[in-house]
Amino acid sequence: MFAELNTLFADTAVHAGAAFVKVLPWVLVATLVLMVLHLLLAIKGGRTTEPKSRWNLWEKLVYLGTVASVTTLGFTSFYGMITTGSLGGWLLFFHMFGAGLFTCVLPVLALTWGDVNVFGATPAPARPGAEPLAPRFFWLPKLMFWTVLVAGFLVTMTMLLSMLPVFGTDGLHLLLDVHRWAGLVAVVAAILHLYSVVLQTIKLR
Repeated sequence: MFAELNTLFADTAVHAGAAFVKVLPWVLVATLVLMVLHLLLAIKGGRTTEPKSRWNLWEKLVYLGTVASVTTLGFTSFYGMITTGSLGGWLLFFHMFGAGLFTCVLPVLALTWGDVNVFGATPAPARPGAEPLAPRFFWLPKLMFWTVLVAGFLVTMTMLLSMLPVFGTDGLHLLLDVHRWAGLVAVVAAILHLYSVVLQTIKLR
């Protein structure tokens, strides 16, 4: 098993594009395993009773839009790559639809949620004299939020740059490789963030 992993890592370093299909299932399985392990630790740690500020309607809509766009992008690309090794037909059509939504929602996500995801920030009490509120997110969703933003920026920029008639064949292949790997990072980070939000909803962390 370790020999196979070493070969996989070597292929990824040398042939990033070709190795993507091989690495993809491993990353998804590893993400699931990490969530299960973290969930067991969170259950062992017990529930938290710290009061947190509630999400308003706009925050919920922005978050749902992000989840919807990332889900569309992740499903269409990963399903196509795993089953056929490429992305085309209706999968490509819906992938482009999700890309448009993601491009629009990403800067809105940054503006809406950036302040509450600053590490070390202390939220103000709901009203004077009230009990101070706990930070809305703990370290994991905060880290995943910034990861989604950075990886999402790379995904968006590589897509837009590839439309410009300034790159040759090698340049376009490089942009595609960065697009794929950044997209994988963005999807995994979004999955872990959604998991963290659900965890906090049931007062685990």
